[in-house]
Amino acid sequence: MTKYELVCLFRTKEDNYAKGLAAVKALLTDAGAEFLKEEDMGDRQVAYPIKKEDRSHYHFFLIKLDGSKVALLDEQFKLKEELLKYLFVKSEK
Repeated sequence: MTKYELVCLFRTKEDNYAKGLAAVKALLTDAGAEFLKEEDMGDRQVAYPIKKEDRSHYHFFLIKLDGSKVALLDEQFKLKEELLKYLFVKSEK
């Protein structure tokens, strides 16, 4: 299993952050991810509008995951309305 850093940007309106975070955690767990670190980075201004939003709630994960699951998670994350943007990066730590 490979270590990945995952940063998710959630919509800030209503309860989008809580719903989106629960959905992302469920998808990661279902994919067999092992959570090594998790950090709520708070609500921030984004550099440019994303899906007509100029603020976003950031959340960081450090996980261990089978590399073959990343493409599947990518497809599932695209369907989540609460999730504005996300990025998987292989961690060298």
